[in-house]
Order: sequence, then structure tokens, then C-alpha cells
Amino acid sequence: METLEGQFISRVSAFLGRSGSNPTAFGKKAVGDPNLMRQIGGGRSPSLRTADRVLAFIAEHDGTSGGGRDPPRRP
Repeated sequence: METLEGQFISRVSAFLGRSGSNPTAFGKKAVGDPNLMRQIGGGRSPSLRTADRVLAFIAEHDGTSGGGRDPPRRP
């Protein structure tokens, strides 16, 4: 079973491939940190808050899959 960290990195990498965005621009746009992906690649583990912001950014900007998140439920 893949770890949450592995799933997160896979999801971000897939988005980067689909969008054509470079990692520096992605980090800056998603969370205001142009070094985010370089640091994650170097072993940094993002906080849950940062990971949630990244996934929310992907969901907002990924027209093909909704970023892998479930759509909001209506009451």
C-alpha cells in the first residue's frame, strides 16, 4: 500500500504533467512557496494544512479529474 506521502507526490506530479506547469511556478501559485516542490523532493514533508492547500489548488485548476477530490455534497 502506498503511503499518504507517496499518494500526495503522485497526485501533484500527475497534475504537473497534465498542466505543463513547472514545479517552481506551481508551488508559488498553490501556496506562495516557489521552493515547495524542490524541498519535498529533498525530503521535506508538508504540513497537513499545506497539503490541503495544494490539493485544493489542483482541484480548482484541474479540468480533467477535479484534482482527485470528491465534489462537494449538497444538503
